[in-house]
Order: sequence, then structure tokens, then C-alpha cells
Amino acid sequence: MNVNIRYYVLTIAAIFMALGIGIFIGFMLDGQKVFSEQQDTIINQLEQKFKDIQTENSNLKDNVQSLNKQLDYMNQYNKIVFPELVKGRLNGVKVAIIETNNDFIYPGLRNALMKAGATISSITIFKDNLNNLDESDKTDLLNNLSKYGNVDSNHLVETLSQKLTDVIISGQDAELITYLKDKGYIDFTGTPGSTDFIVLAGGSNLKNNNLNIVDIPIIRQAKILNVPIVGVEQSDVKYSYMDAYRKQHLSTVDNIDTIIGQTSLIMVMQGKDGNYGIKPGDTSIMPDSFIEPTQQNQNSTNSNEVK
Repeated sequence: MNVNIRYYVLTIAAIFMALGIGIFIGFMLDGQKVFSEQQDTIINQLEQKFKDIQTENSNLKDNVQSLNKQLDYMNQYNKIVFPELVKGRLNGVKVAIIETNNDFIYPGLRNALMKAGATISSITIFKDNLNNLDESDKTDLLNNLSKYGNVDSNHLVETLSQKLTDVIISGQDAELITYLKDKGYIDFTGTPGSTDFIVLAGGSNLKNNNLNIVDIPIIRQAKILNVPIVGVEQSDVKYSYMDAYRKQHLSTVDNIDTIIGQTSLIMVMQGKDGNYGIKPGDTSIMPDSFIEPTQQNQNSTNSNEVK
């Protein structure tokens, strides 16, 4: 009797265990089916997303090619129109270009001025070694600058910048230029003197730059000598000087590497004062119109009468 009961109990337990295993196997098979379906859905979604990205990328490439063509057409248009637009607007104006560091090259600036009829009387480029004078260099520079007046030994480069500006404008004491070139402090081409306008090219790729010891003294000296001066820089400089120039009440152009900036410069030199370009603080991208030569001459006459 006990054997039969034990047999029945084991039999029932085996039946339930078999049912459990069957249920488990069925659940696993069903789960695998669900997982497989979910996996297929995800793969299909990824494939569709990849196709969408490919389509979008192809459209973007087409757009870029179209924009590049339009840009090329605009550049060709600008090259044709620009010389005619600025022709003769600066006839007879003698310009001194002063580049306050040698981080950049400005062929577009020079070409634009010449296309407008200006004469580039001189180009001065300050070299980086002015920032690294040893005691011997400082003593030598102090002795040389002392020939032209009192010099504060704590502000040697500032004094140099002021005196050099005076030489560029007046043409007097031109031996200072020879000395500075021989020492490697500047590059200079052209002839000092008879300067009608100064174009000050600033901006820097170095945080430790010459702004306060070169640019600001130049601006102040030009104003003392009553010579018009405009500040320019390229659109991609890392450290812009435009805010400092504006604080000195200077008209500025901060995209001089573009035809728009070069046009703005010529308009400023005609009398359209303001701050133009693409950076914060600008008046606008460029002046609203040119001053015609007759109006420019009248403005010059009126300005002389006021003086």
C-alpha cells in the first residue's frame, strides 16, 4: 500500500515536472520567436535609417556643389566688377600701410588700394623679436631713441612706435628706419614722408601681442599729427584688435581679406566713418554707399575750412 502511494506521488510529481518543463520550453521558444521578430524589426529600422542618411548625405553633397558653383560665380563677378567699382576713388592719395605683426600677409589690401588709384608710399611690418629684447638690446635701443628726445626706459617699444610713426608721416629722421631694419625690428619698403593716410593692419594669432605697445601708440601719434588712420584686420584672426581700435575712436574694417572688406576700406577712406565687417560691435557689414569724387572733394574743402 505504501509502495503504491509512493508510486502515485512520484508519478504525479513527474507529470507536473514534465508539464513545467514543457511550459518552460514553450515559453523559451515563444520568447526566441519574439526576440527574433524584434531583432528583425531593429535591423529593418537601422537599414532604413542608413538609407535615409545616405540620401541626406547625397542631397547635402549636391547642395554643397551647387553652393560652390554659386560662390565661384560670385567670385568671378566680384573680380570683374570690383576694379570698375573702385576705380579712381582714391586717386592721388598716398597711403602708408603699417602691419603691427608678421602673422599675416595682405596682398588683397595692397591690390585694392592700387586699383582705387592710391599710391602706397610705404609698407612697415613690425617683427616679433621686439617682444624679446635682452638687456643689451634695450640699452642699445634706448641710446638710439635718445637722439630724438627724452625716452622712458620702461616704455621703449611705445616710444619706438610713436617716433617711427612720426618718421613715416614726416620723412624726417629717416635714419631711424635704417637702424630698426638693421636690428631686425621691422621690415620697411617704400619712402617715408608725404603720407596722406595710414592703414593700420592689426589682429594677432598670439595672446601675448603688441596691441598696447605698438598699435595704440601709433594711433595716438597719427592723431597728434592730424593724419587720418583706419584700423583693419583679417576675418580669421584669433585675437581681434577691433574693440581696442574702436575705443580709440578709429574707423575699422575686420574682414579685409575679402572683397567686401576691401570695398569697405576704400569707402571709409573716402569719408564713410564707422566700424564695418562681420564681428561683434560693427556698425554694419559695409557702408551703405560710396561718396562720389565731387562730394568727396567738397567734404575735404569743408573739413579744411573748419580746421
